[in-house]
Amino acid sequence: MERLKGGIFITPKEIQQLSGISHNRAQREHQTIRDALGKTSNRLTVREYCQYHQLNLDEVIDYINSIR
Repeated sequence: MERLKGGIFITPKEIQQLSGISHNRAQREHQTIRDALGKTSNRLTVREYCQYHQLNLDEVIDYINSIR
């Protein structure tokens, strides 16, 4: 697995770019996932995002690395 540039957390802006959705929708999705996982912090890891959506972690890391 390739190392993730710039830390392990995913931002709403990166969710927007991954999904092709509006920024507001990406912010709501970020919050929805954190709520579903019972997280109390405002941070969401790329791994948690991928597990929630059943996405291939390596593919998401490759994409995120290309935009960071």
